[in-house]
Amino acid sequence: MAKRSRIKTEVPLKIQREFNARLVAGGFADYAGLTAWLNERLAEEGLAVRISKTSAFRYGSEYQEQFELVMAENMQIGELAKAALAENEDLEGVVREATIRTMQTRLLRISISLRDAEQAGDDPHLLAKTSSQVAKAIADLGRIDIMSQKYKAEIRRQVRQEAAEELTQELKNDGISAELEASIKRILIGK
Repeated sequence: MAKRSRIKTEVPLKIQREFNARLVAGGFADYAGLTAWLNERLAEEGLAVRISKTSAFRYGSEYQEQFELVMAENMQIGELAKAALAENEDLEGVVREATIRTMQTRLLRISISLRDAEQAGDDPHLLAKTSSQVAKAIADLGRIDIMSQKYKAEIRRQVRQEAAEELTQELKNDGISAELEASIKRILIGK
């Protein structure tokens, strides 16, 4: 089994969060200062745990990698939303599509982490349970995506129907034939 960081296993969550905030604020630099602060903070809490600079650096590097992934993901969501809004005025649909794409990316990352955990020899029962939950989430996302596509197709059909009705009504007022009306509807809505 892969060795877990002492910061993750022995440092209280409140102090981990403070440490994470300092990592980000300091641009993931000055590990000597961060380690000194962390050890002082642990001592203030009356904890005998001491963290080495090397351990803090390993933890910080891992946290930085996760932080940068999340930041890139957020930028990607923003870009997806901008591109979708440029093509579409359906804000709810844009948010739904961006959310689905983001969740697919996250689930893929979780699947990769599960494979790595399995190779590291982690608990197979826990891995099986988590894998089952991830598979269910992927299936649910697939169903949501299909429903979303059907909804968009139905909206497009309704818009074409309304446009055809409006156009043929206008043309009827101008005196078009029933054959031309039927032809226009067939072209616009496939009837």
